[in-house]
Amino acid sequence: MSGADSSTGLFSGNRNLLIAGAVSAVLFVLLLALLGWGGAVGFISFTVYTVIWLAITAFVLWLFYRLVVAVERIAHAQQRIAAAQNPPNGTATGDDGP
Repeated sequence: MSGADSSTGLFSGNRNLLIAGAVSAVLFVLLLALLGWGGAVGFISFTVYTVIWLAITAFVLWLFYRLVVAVERIAHAQQRIAAAQNPPNGTATGDDGP
């Protein structure tokens, strides 16, 4: 099946549970706001905002790490290719001819 198929996904088996959890969380926050717990709603909102930004920052840092690892692998492979084409004893293995 293709990756665009909605029946095959990470959350496909738990879709109803996730929707129920999200609705419960929104209702809980609205209940806190209606009962005058505005400070608690603000704290929860700030905490969610902070967690989201920390996750985004961690993801970007992970992408930079993967970039550095990929560049190091490319550089190492180029060094191996150059060493194979130019051995230290002076006999080149390329198609340069005599």
